This record gives sequence, C-alpha cells and structure tokens, in this order.
Amino acid sequence: MEHGPIKLGMVILMQPDLAKAVEFYKKLNMKQKFHLEGKWAEFDLGCIKFGLCPTEQTQDSIRTGLVFEIFEDLIALHKKLQDEGVIFVNEPVIAPHGVMVGVKDPGGNVFDLYQPTPEKFKEFIEKTKEQEAQK
Repeated sequence: MEHGPIKLGMVILMQPDLAKAVEFYKKLNMKQKFHLEGKWAEFDLGCIKFGLCPTEQTQDSIRTGLVFEIFEDLIALHKKLQDEGVIFVNEPVIAPHGVMVGVKDPGGNVFDLYQPTPEKFKEFIEKTKEQEAQK
C-alpha cells in the first residue's frame, strides 16, 4: 500500500489549568475554534491546529521546540505582554534573520515567538557575499 506525504496536522500542549491557558493563548491573538471546559481547547493557526489538553501533572519549563511566527513588532509585543504579566525566559534576541524571545505559558511549556525580518536577512547575505569576495 502506497502512502502519500505526511504533514503535521496538530500540535498539543498539556495544561494543568486549561481555562488559564486558553486565556493566555487568546492574548497572543490566536483564533480559538472551541473550548470544552475542563476537557479540550483548540485554536486554528491557519496552517495547523493547536490543541490544549488538560493534565493533572505539574509541568515546569518544558521546552517544546515550538516557534510561533508573528507579523508584528515583537519588541513592542514583548513589552505589552510583559506588562500583562506574561513570563519570558529571556529578553528578545535580535539576529540577522529575525527577532526571537522565549515565553513560558501558564502550564509551564516554553515556546518561542519569532518575528522574521527578511529585508535585514537579505542585507546580511549581501554583506556576507561582499566580504567573501574581498578575501
């Protein structure tokens, strides 16, 4: 039997306090599909479904490897969310390809917010090529 290509369809994070986690992710402007109190919550990120599942196990600082790409000023969003009590694991890091910051959700899951800066990356690549040509 032949199989077609596999795609990632959903990402799920475990949450000791589902209601608190739902409110947290709504602060990040995620589009909530539904919330079954105490049982399940789901968000539609366009390219993938994002689920929150209740757990009774305490979790803390579990690095998920998730990167949520945003299309607004991450430095300004960082300040706004910090003022709202969101916990960050580091200050925003500015790299040639974009700005990234680690966030801890109410359930102890750690993920990154990422703002790509393609124009800066293009400049970086051009400068790198120029430097290589001068060698």
